[in-house]
Amino acid sequence: MDRVELIQNIFHKTDFENYLEIGCQKGKSFLPIRAKNKIAVDPVFKIAIGRRLKWLFKWPANFKANYFRLESDVFFETQQDYLQNLDQLDVVLVDGLHNFRASLNDVLNTLVYLNIDGIIILHDCYPPHEAASVFADVFPTEEQQGELEGWTGEWCGDVWKTIAYLLEKYPDLLDVGVINTDYGLGYVRFKAEPDSRKFEVDEDLFERVDKLSYQEMMSEPEGIINLQPASYSETILSLY
Repeated sequence: MDRVELIQNIFHKTDFENYLEIGCQKGKSFLPIRAKNKIAVDPVFKIAIGRRLKWLFKWPANFKANYFRLESDVFFETQQDYLQNLDQLDVVLVDGLHNFRASLNDVLNTLVYLNIDGIIILHDCYPPHEAASVFADVFPTEEQQGELEGWTGEWCGDVWKTIAYLLEKYPDLLDVGVINTDYGLGYVRFKAEPDSRKFEVDEDLFERVDKLSYQEMMSEPEGIINLQPASYSETILSLY
């Protein structure tokens, strides 16, 4: 079950209405999702006209989708009134910049508005090999690619560190882990109602987690990122 199937199945099983996707770009995962209210955030949209028309026909609610051509930090900073008027976010896909800092910020910003029963899905949380886990601000440069042993064009970055951070920081508040499918689907859900909806980066913890290597994570993925088998997608669905 890939991210689109998982997200769509959650919408099918619930009365959720609001879907946010951070890192929409070409719309491959955004357009097929059948939700009433859809929000896409990306500084550079590259949605082909043919794809847009196809999915407007298949799911007319795409006519009402809102597109924000913004970096995600800017979106959360400038669109607070819009988000508050939505009431809550039900399902969120974080698939923007594939690095620890950016993905962590996206999750923490999302938690402010997340439905207590909602879910955040993070793509690319279990890189298939070390070359796919290399840090880059946006995407590995040609020079970096040439120096990476085993480079295949697949790139997940170090998003997995966000999972490791959340597991250590919020063991009683959040249910966090990674499903071993679709390059690793991270999931974040509330275990309990938070005392506050203010979430800030613990820089000391960030620094410690950032020092973890890919090899260290791969030596104990069940402990470091709470890796679950692909079948765990069904367990997530059973919660709804």
